[in-house]
Amino acid sequence: MTIRPLELKQDFAAVRRIWEEIGWIDRNDDDDAKYLRKFLKGSRTLAAELAGAVECTVSSCDGTILHQQAELSMAVIAAVTTSTVARKQGLASQLTARVVAQEAESGMATAALGMFEQGYYSRLGFGTGPYERFVKLNPALINVDVEFRPPLRLTQKHAADLYQALMQRWRGHGGTQVASVKHLEAEMGWTEEPLGLGYRDEEGKLTHFVWGRCKGEYGPFHIHALAYQNRQQLLELMALLKSLGDQIVLVTLLEPQHVQLQDLIRQPFRNQRKTEGGKYEEGIKAEAWWQLRINDLATCIAATHLSNHNTLSLNLTLDDPIRHHLDSRQPWQGISGEYTLHLGQECKVSVGHSKKLPQLKASVGGFSRLWLGAASATRLATSGDVTATDDLIENLDRVFALPTPATGWQF
Repeated sequence: MTIRPLELKQDFAAVRRIWEEIGWIDRNDDDDAKYLRKFLKGSRTLAAELAGAVECTVSSCDGTILHQQAELSMAVIAAVTTSTVARKQGLASQLTARVVAQEAESGMATAALGMFEQGYYSRLGFGTGPYERFVKLNPALINVDVEFRPPLRLTQKHAADLYQALMQRWRGHGGTQVASVKHLEAEMGWTEEPLGLGYRDEEGKLTHFVWGRCKGEYGPFHIHALAYQNRQQLLELMALLKSLGDQIVLVTLLEPQHVQLQDLIRQPFRNQRKTEGGKYEEGIKAEAWWQLRINDLATCIAATHLSNHNTLSLNLTLDDPIRHHLDSRQPWQGISGEYTLHLGQECKVSVGHSKKLPQLKASVGGFSRLWLGAASATRLATSGDVTATDDLIENLDRVFALPTPATGWQF
């Protein structure tokens, strides 16, 4: 196996073949291929050759994630693709590990990805995010009583406007940004039967919108991207969706962080029972679809501010399995090691253990989940991702009293 940076001009045909084989783009669809080229131009991509041909690629780009009010750099692992002739050869895991290492060496404090299955990326130190809710609702039954204005029609040519609105949207803890407009352009280009509606401010800037695929005369309208800057804009979007209910029977979307959508639906349980098993079935599905890992422990801990008035000091032993997938010549080998942690309003970490402190053993994935608030210490101890005394687990539950993180941007 040979690993090298992707050369777009000479390698594009091979990458297109891979994406067609795995069903990510349609075969012989030059329009799909055009947006694949755009996606790759907005990415940093490593390729793995097998028998002289590119058979695996991993693409990444810049991003950020909010830890409460602290903005931390985040490498977005946007695509991991392996051809049908190169499965079970270890290409994807080695290539992804190399990409994570290079991103860490360039200063990315964290890395994140959308996973295809639980467990695969855990062996590279990624920890699973919390459940996020995907809601399917009849827009006519949205129970909001606010005025809304006639929206603007948004198309592919407005991609730069949508990107800026997403980057400037209202985010909470765990909110992410994907800093590649070309990725958004590609996703919009791949959207079949697109529908986009939104609003501009007095200066002409797009402030809030919905974008997605509206299939057929009655939907469903699958919302792929949604942005707003305040509660009033969120409610205006809900009222806009309600207005579509004269024709569209079903809207599906990732629940916004700042509302529990069930509160805005009339008789949600009755509607779910009435539509169960049908083409326009309503409901709420919880899914933990993304994973994150810490690459730079010192940076992440220094940016952490825990409001609990009592501080907690402990010894931490981290095991980072990514080292098993990296060449020994790679400068960054993960963050395995022994540390002393001081947790409180101001947090800090130092190398080495201190005397007479309680001990916490954790996988990097498990500790990343704890640090982000994606899972409590009790849950992680139950699943085996962390090990400590019951007293320390209880204290960690108390100290890491964080809001549930929500990305707000599918990647």
